[in-house]
Amino acid sequence: MNYLNQAYSLSISYHQITVYTGSETPPVIDWTDEDILQGFATGDQGVSFEGINNGKASIIVTLNSDEPQVSVDRAITVPFTLTSDQVYITSVMAHVLSFSIPKGNYQLTCYTSQQPDQEVYYVNFQTV
Repeated sequence: MNYLNQAYSLSISYHQITVYTGSETPPVIDWTDEDILQGFATGDQGVSFEGINNGKASIIVTLNSDEPQVSVDRAITVPFTLTSDQVYITSVMAHVLSFSIPKGNYQLTCYTSQQPDQEVYYVNFQTV
């Protein structure tokens, strides 16, 4: 179990980060041409966000937080329902990060910030 508001390393591959609920096994999310243009794709109990680059990145998960106090290159917000008290974040062939977030309906925002040494992804769950 990981803690909110702390940075965790994740190896991004196939230019995507998947946020999901339910089981620890990530859902299969197929990207359409429209999904690629909008920067995200949704699937059963999950959403994949387009990663800027493949490679090492930092992930910071927050609950009901304001926009990060860093320069943000992109922000994508989608509705998200947590069916369990666990949310998982991973990339293709990467380890799974797990966080405790209460069940419920959220606006999920993925903020992307390119830093000199790596990208930082701020994933905020805003209660609706």
